[in-house]
Amino acid sequence: MIGRDASGVSTVAKSSSETGTKEPAAPINSAERIHALAHKALERIEELHLTPIPQVYELWFRYFQGDPEITRAIDNHPEPMDEVACYKVYKRYLSESGRGDAIRKIGDQVQQSLTELAGTLSVVKASTSEYGGTLADVKKEIEGATTIEELSRVVSGIVADTKMMVQKNQDLEFQLTSSSTQVAELKKNLDNVKKEATTDGLTGLANRKAFDKQIHDWVEEAGVSGSNLCLLMMDIDHFKHFNDTYGHQTGDQVLRLVARTLIDGVKGRDFAARFGGEEFALIFPDTPLEAATRVADTLRKAVEGKEVVNKNSNESLGRITLSGGVAHYVKGESVTDFIERADTALYEAKNSGRNTIKTSKDPA
Repeated sequence: MIGRDASGVSTVAKSSSETGTKEPAAPINSAERIHALAHKALERIEELHLTPIPQVYELWFRYFQGDPEITRAIDNHPEPMDEVACYKVYKRYLSESGRGDAIRKIGDQVQQSLTELAGTLSVVKASTSEYGGTLADVKKEIEGATTIEELSRVVSGIVADTKMMVQKNQDLEFQLTSSSTQVAELKKNLDNVKKEATTDGLTGLANRKAFDKQIHDWVEEAGVSGSNLCLLMMDIDHFKHFNDTYGHQTGDQVLRLVARTLIDGVKGRDFAARFGGEEFALIFPDTPLEAATRVADTLRKAVEGKEVVNKNSNESLGRITLSGGVAHYVKGESVTDFIERADTALYEAKNSGRNTIKTSKDPA
């Protein structure tokens, strides 16, 4: 029976037998993989006669890494990718300046709102002081009044001054209400900007920036407390073949499907992120290796049980499987080594036939 995943991809239960075109063996470790991506990036920069500045290099490295937004932007660019085009794509998708500009704009708006409110308060303060002085004068005038006409004139004056103060207070109340509304809206916008800065736009998972911060925080915590900490690196099997065959749009739907499965499958403080391209990372605090491996295998089976179906033609597009590597943090090792061990276990899973989970041995 065909069902609908939250990502928009149709799914159907499937047996566990392996299908799909076999890919060439993956590099045996992430260092070789990074070296291969770097080589491709530099070759492309040279082919296009671009200046190999860090921004251009990062852009093409992320392109060959499989970043979907950058891939779409470059592949759909109508003209050759010259330095101006590279700069525009980099600024839109990789530069922090865009988000920084948004945060500065919100800060300016908050400052303007506070300045306007301060101005209103100053006017009201001056008016209140003036009104207090008027009341003191009125007291003397009332005491010195000798006729009804003089008393009536004094009372008329105080009524007029009181009406002015009521209007000033109403203006202040309006300004306070308006400022509160503006500040609440600006806070919401600022929260959205901060969320966007740490969220992968395609999958809704935490992005690489958020992952880097979280794993550093938890490695530091585990180093002090001696608590368990595990890292799972997962990668979609045969994704390049699937993406090349059915297109980036369908590939994006697959990434969303996997992301939704991971989100539904992690609990408590567990942290799921998109590491890059078709690779995902999950951090399990206060979790021993055996438990983390069980969770990893549960997630693998959950994805294995889904088959992508073309929504328009009802055609089966194949089954999605994951390979994964789990590492348990050893006190004293660096974050880089911790990630490297999990990534190496992932590629052991890839090289042993895929659709499996491998664990990393603790370093001696």
